[in-house]
Amino acid sequence: MNNPRTLKIVIALLTVALVFSIGWAVWRNFWWEQETYGLAGEVAVRQAMEDFRHGRLRLLALHGENESLRYSGSNDGPFEIWICQFYPSLGYAHRFSTEQQVKFYNGKMRYMHEHPEKFAATTNARSQKAR
Repeated sequence: MNNPRTLKIVIALLTVALVFSIGWAVWRNFWWEQETYGLAGEVAVRQAMEDFRHGRLRLLALHGENESLRYSGSNDGPFEIWICQFYPSLGYAHRFSTEQQVKFYNGKMRYMHEHPEKFAATTNARSQKAR
């Protein structure tokens, strides 16, 4: 490869390949985060609604490695603070997903506590009286 023109062509091709690879990785990461954001939100909202319907007022928090959901021993107003399952050794993907779940869960729980009339459970007794 003593020919300067051939060397320039090879460098240009490698540069294009590098830029394409970086762009592809950024694009895939963006869509991965969007998908994780949506799925984590859906799971967390369902968990919050179920807890609220069972009369459990709790907020989630991340506090280092934790093997299972456990009560922290503290409260934030009417809410108990619970530490969620988290393994920092699993890396960025696990951290991002868990942070999104905590954010959605806490937001939904606070909203339901502020507007309980919107989340009243329908029971068989209530629905039969309405007939």
